[in-house]
Formats: sequence, structure tokens, C-alpha cells
Amino acid sequence: MSELYERVDVEFLHEVVRQYSGCEGDYSKLAEKIAQFNGEYTLVAKYAGLWLRSNGCKVKNVESAVEETKKEPKLFLAHYIWRVLLRSSGDLARKAAVPLLLHAYFGPVPEGMTYITKAVNYGVWRFLKPEKLKSASLESLREDELEPIAKWLIQRHEDLVEETLRDLAGLNGEKARELYKKALSDLIKALDRARDEVLKEGGKILAELNVPEDDRGMENSLLAFVGGRLAAIFKSGEVRHCWKRVALIIGHALAGYHVLPRREQLPEDVAEALGDALETCAVDAYLTIDGEIPPLSTYVAQLMSTRELNILAPYAEADIIRAARKSAEELLARWRGRGVRLAEAFYALGLATLAAGAEVDGEMTDLLLYTAPFAVKGVARPGAVFTILAALRPLGEKAPHRYVVALAAASELETLNQGTTLYIYLALQQLEDRLLETERIWPLVEAVRTYSNLVRRYPEHIKSRWKGAANMCRLYDEVRKRCAEAALESVLSAQRLFDAIAKVYVLAAALHSNELAQHVQKYCDLGDLVREAESVRTTLEEAATHLDELRKIAESDADFAEWVTAQSPTGDAGFVIEGLRTWFTYVLANYKLDHAIDEKGELDEKKLEEAAEEFEKAAEMRRKLKQWDNYLIARGRALRTRILAAKSWGELPAIAEGFWDLWREAEEHRKPTAWDLETAAHILGEYLVYLAASDNKEEAVKLLKERQWLLNYRPKVSVNTRLMLRLFSVGEGARLKEVVDVFESLILPAFQPALLMLVGRLQRDEAHKECGKLFNAQPSEAELCNIIVAAAAGDRVAAEILKSVIEKVAPEARPLLGKADGRTLVEVLAPMHSQAQLVFMLLAAVEGRSDAVRLHGLWGSAAYGEPLARRLFRAVYENCGDLNSEECRMALLKLYYYHI
Repeated sequence: MSELYERVDVEFLHEVVRQYSGCEGDYSKLAEKIAQFNGEYTLVAKYAGLWLRSNGCKVKNVESAVEETKKEPKLFLAHYIWRVLLRSSGDLARKAAVPLLLHAYFGPVPEGMTYITKAVNYGVWRFLKPEKLKSASLESLREDELEPIAKWLIQRHEDLVEETLRDLAGLNGEKARELYKKALSDLIKALDRARDEVLKEGGKILAELNVPEDDRGMENSLLAFVGGRLAAIFKSGEVRHCWKRVALIIGHALAGYHVLPRREQLPEDVAEALGDALETCAVDAYLTIDGEIPPLSTYVAQLMSTRELNILAPYAEADIIRAARKSAEELLARWRGRGVRLAEAFYALGLATLAAGAEVDGEMTDLLLYTAPFAVKGVARPGAVFTILAALRPLGEKAPHRYVVALAAASELETLNQGTTLYIYLALQQLEDRLLETERIWPLVEAVRTYSNLVRRYPEHIKSRWKGAANMCRLYDEVRKRCAEAALESVLSAQRLFDAIAKVYVLAAALHSNELAQHVQKYCDLGDLVREAESVRTTLEEAATHLDELRKIAESDADFAEWVTAQSPTGDAGFVIEGLRTWFTYVLANYKLDHAIDEKGELDEKKLEEAAEEFEKAAEMRRKLKQWDNYLIARGRALRTRILAAKSWGELPAIAEGFWDLWREAEEHRKPTAWDLETAAHILGEYLVYLAASDNKEEAVKLLKERQWLLNYRPKVSVNTRLMLRLFSVGEGARLKEVVDVFESLILPAFQPALLMLVGRLQRDEAHKECGKLFNAQPSEAELCNIIVAAAAGDRVAAEILKSVIEKVAPEARPLLGKADGRTLVEVLAPMHSQAQLVFMLLAAVEGRSDAVRLHGLWGSAAYGEPLARRLFRAVYENCGDLNSEECRMALLKLYYYHI
């Protein structure tokens, strides 16, 4: 049987060789030799066939290469690159070295980039200087011998081929290169020479820009090397006239979209609005590949915030900027009639970035920045936000009242990283005084909104939340002063509305948590939060039900009209106010949920139902406004609230089956924006856990396999969901390393070295050194960090210190502490947020550590401020002596649905 299998295998390989070569000869001997390789037979057979095709079906060279490569697939593929692609030519390798490095580091390389980064031999080898490219055309740069290489570099190849190129380029270290050095030394030398030249030139540019030395590595040096040459070639006549196409490409690249829209795919009015921008142009050869934007072009585009590396600098000339202004005005005219379309928003973003480096007047700055928030709301991934804000910052300095709206839109996203969050926070602080100097009230309201979002959504990034709250209240106080007289009146006015709108955002922060409430009440001089909230809601309801008055206010008060159009281009004040009222209804429902506890400290079924009804009310309001993502969030919250009220496992299926409808609607309305994907990931998690808990495990396994990419869009949701699924024997769960990586921002800094040691990323001595680095100016914190590391390493004395910390807060923990090891103690104390407490608890449950699960529950019931969260953690402590009991599963399930 084995002989037959081997024979069939060889015959298959023979056919692969023939198929890819197009040759009719007998290559069975070649196939037999390939069958002796250490795996990857089919891939080797494919490239053997391509090799035959390239040399006119002559088998001798291919057979010798197969023999020379000693059954190593990667070595054979390296020979293919050298002998077929580069024709065993040291000169050709020198010429194409930088394009090869670009592909190794970033993937597919647009054809034009190969020609502008090539080396030339004018007596000595050197690279084309940017100044030599200013009047060049692609045709003048083309070379026949480079063309096959340029065509090869625009493609992404099989993983092993890409890995081989990375080996040759040195990305995988010198040890990985040992396989190739003897046979392919000329190629490696050519790549090394090019790397040294790029590091020299790119490093010099980066040094002049005061980039820290640690950030002047090969990737950034390559981008600087390419960026300067692109900026030069864009000055040439054939590329310069492509400014509309450039705007479309750059706008989509900054927003994280790699596929450009095509005319035939768009509604007629959108295609008409984008016009010539949809037509391919000379610039496509340098930035796109078959209508798609490769990662390399996106990375180069992200350099635009650095003026010296801005590839759009050639477009900052007066005639182009005047034309860009006209295009932006035409877009805005369309938006006033029917709202914004995503592709248009990104085109407008591109137009704004073209002008960011130019001399533009205040009116044009206002116009171009007006479009930015709509692009920010539509980004494909939250990581794109930082680049957009940085690229538009020069315009923001000229029109801070518009830039603050973009900051507010960015702060609405759920999964910003620390760098982006701090950028928004610091930019807002820097603009505060200028916003206070203006007579406009609405930019102050937007600044209050931004602060409110940051202190609520990102406590792990904004370390001094009280400072954020104080800054918010300072601006709110100014709004209140300017609106004081009108706010006391009973009739609707712009000032009374501004006062109410600003207070909505202030109250949202105060109602978010007991900790924030203390700061906000203190700095904003608020009274009883519930009464304040009801008063504001009454004002919003009055405005929403008196649309004629609202329209008159918008027509007579320019300040209010500007705020309305900043939220909605159509200028529909009723729509904007109703949207705000709907959002505040959701905020109040969350507050009711967090306080749905009776006088005995138990879950209050009546209060939970009231909260669920409020969520349903918010969902219905959002449905009418066609805010589908917010509608889905509110509906999901209503379902989760009713799960918390369930008294037995038997009640759950009937309550939770609504997750099926919710998932179906999420699929129906999903768009490729960060906001929609974040929402869909949430709902997918809810639905998967419902399937597993209701014993529909086969469907859960299937859906998890198909859609884990979506679940992973929100890493924290993904890890908690996969651990919860594992408790129901679905999927593989998650390991401690992934938990630590994903929840790092929610872990107290003093505990991070110990956890990194536990996952094997640091040795004990390295963890102690890390403590010193983290707290070099805080000896007491460094000492605590070292105690934590010692406890995690098994030191009993250190463990006793951690036990005393827990026992002081939760005396009931003494019996459990007697059984707790160092790892458990560290995991219990490490979280700074209840969501991180949950993930460590679920990990312990998956690993069968019931005492650790109960200790997490007890600590959570004492450490966190919200009444409902405390009670849910307490239920885990009370019910999880047996992890397999229905009571324990119910307690864990409720805690999961509360947090997701």
C-alpha cells in the first residue's frame, strides 16, 4: 500500500511540474527527486515547473538545483529567486536589492516603486537621487531586465516563498541565513550592501527629524528612503495632474481601507460625486496594485504627519488647492441634501490632507476640516485614527473649533490604543485656551463631550481621571456661564439647549461609576445626579417634541446651527437632538442597571426589568433613527439585563434566544467600519455563548470556526468569550500568555513583570530588573513589584504579604488564602478593572481551580465600586465550590453577560 501511495504521489508531482511548465516532456525523474524533499513537495514541484518554463523546458539546470538544495524546500526556492528571477546576475541583484528588501519587509511592491528605488551603475553603483526623479516618467525609468522582477514583486507569494525572501534579507536573523550563505553569497552580499545604504540614507533623514535612535531601524529607514523618492516623482507632470486620484487613494489608505471603490460598484450619485477620482491615473503605478492599496503604500502615507516625509508636498500648490476647494464645496452641497457616503468621506479626507501642508485661508480650513469627523467615524480599524488626526493637525491649529469635532468623533470608538487616547487627550488640553477665547459655545460643548468619552471609556489610559474630570468641568463651567441667563428661562433657546447638551455629557461621566461621580460632582458642582439627569432629559424631550421651535432656533442662531451641521450635514436639528436624547436614555438605563440592588444587597428583579425596558426604549428610538449599530447594542443590553434576572438555569434559553435574532440583524446591517465591526464582535460573542449554554454546541463550534476573525476584532471580548465557551466544552479557550497580552492595559503596572515571568517571557532576575526600570524613581513601588515577583516565583514570605493585602480587604478570604499559591495571588490582585478580574477568573475555571475562582469572586465583590458588579462577583464566591454545578455556571454566565 505504501509503495502505491508513493507512486501516486510522484505521479501527482510529475503532473504539477508539467502543468506549471507547459512542457510535454517526461519529468518523472525530477518528480522522484522532489518527492524526497523534507515536505512542501507540491510547492517545490510548482516552482520547478515555472523554472522549466523560463528556460525553454531544459531540465538539466532544474535537476541540478534540486540535487544541490539537499532536500530543503526553502533552499530550492532561494535558488529559484537567484537563478530564475535574478538570472544569477550580481549586477541585477544590486539593481533590484532595495525592491527585494521592500517586499521582504512590507509585502507586495507597486511596480513604480521598483523603478524609483532601483540602483544604477554610472561607473559606480548608486541609487537614483530624489532630485533626479522630479522630471522623470515611469517609461523613462523602466528597464527590460527589471520588468519580470517588478511583476514578481507586485504579487504576494506562498508563505514559504515569502519566508525564504525574509531569510535572505536577514529579517529572521543570521542563523536563518546559514542555509543560504554558501550557495547564494552574491545575493546576500547585494542585499546587505543595499541595507547598509538604506540605513545610512534613511537614518540620516530620521536623525535630522530628531527621531530617537531606537526608531531608526530598517523599516523606518526604508519608508524614509521611499517617501523622498515618491515626493520627487509626484512633481513630474504625468503624476501631478492626478491629484483627485491621489486624494481618493490617500483618504482610503489613512482610513484603513485597501480596496478602492470602482465606478460600477457605486450608486450613481456617489460615482458622479467622485468623478475623475475613480479613474486610474499615472499615480496608481506608484501606490496601488490592481485597484488595491498594499500595506507598503499605507505605511508611506502614514508619514504625512512629518512634513519632510510628506509624499503629498508636491500637491500643496495654489492651483491644486483651489481645485481641491471646489471639489470639497461640491461634496458638501450634495451632503446637505442627502448626507455623507463613506467613499465620499474618504475622498474628502484625502483632499484635506492635500491641503494640510499648504497655505490655506480660514474659510478653506473650516471647509476641509468639516469633513474629517465623518471619515473618522468610518475608519476600518481604530488604529487608523491616530494617523488621520496627526495628518490633519496642521489644519487643526488653524481651526481648532473644527478639529475638536474630529477629536470628539475619535473618542467615541471603543478600542483605541493608549497612544491614540493620549494623543486626543493632550491635543484637547493644548487647544483648550484657544477654544475658550472664541465666542462660539458649541466647540466648548464638543470638548466637554470628548473629555467625557475619554474618562468613561479609557480609565486604563487616562491615569489621572480626576484631572480629566477637572478639565471637563472647567469647560462645562464656561458653557454654563455663557448660557446662565437663558438656562433659567422656561422657553427653548440655543443657550438653554447648549447648557443641557453639555450637562448630558458631564452627567454621562458622573453616572458611569461611583468613582467618577465623586470627581464630577466635586468639580462640576452637581447636585443629586438622578434629579439632574431627569431635568436634562425633560429639556431634551421638550426640544424633540417642538420641532418648529427647534428649526427656528437653528435658523436664527448661527452658533447652534453650526453645532447641528457638525453632527449632521443635512442640518436636521430634530434628528440631532433626538439622537442625543436616545443616547442619554441608554446612559440612564446603564445607571439603573448598575444600581439594580435591593436594600438587602440582592439583585432586584423589578429594577432589572425597569432597566431592560429602558434599554428597549433606547433601541426602538435608535431603530427609528436608523442608527443600526446603536440599536443592536441597546437590544443586546436589554437581553443581557434579563439574563441577570433569571433565577434558574431553565429560564435562560427562553430569555437568551433573542440573541439569534440579534445576530441575524447584525449580519444584515454590518458594514466594514470599525464601529460596526466592534458592535458585530460583541453580538457574536453573546450569541456564541448562548448557543453553547443552550447545548447547541455543534452550531457554536461551526460558527466560532467561521467567524473567529470577527470575534478577534475585539480582543478582550474574544478572550473572555472563548474562555466562557471552553467551560461548555466548545473551542480551545485561551492561555495565560494571551490573557496577559490582551489585558495588559487593565493590569496594574506593579504586577506586570510577575505575570510576564509566569508566561515565560522573563526570567526571575529579568523580572526584578524590570521592576527597577518601571519604578526607578519610586523605591516603595519597586519594592512592592519585587515582592510580587518573588511571590509568583514561589517565595512563601512574599506570598504571605500578598495574602495579608487580600485579607485586610476581605477577611472572609482566610480559608481560601491558605490554599492559594503565588500565581493565584498575583492573578487575583493584578486587575485594575473588573473585566480583567473576570478573565483571570474564567481562566482559573477552565483550568479547574475552583478555590482560585472563588477567591476572584470574593475579591471582586470587595474591590469594585458598582453595586451590581459586586453582587455578581459575590455569587461566584458563594456558588463555585463545584465548578460543574448549575449554580456556578449561572453565576459565571451572568458575570460574563454583564461585562461583555
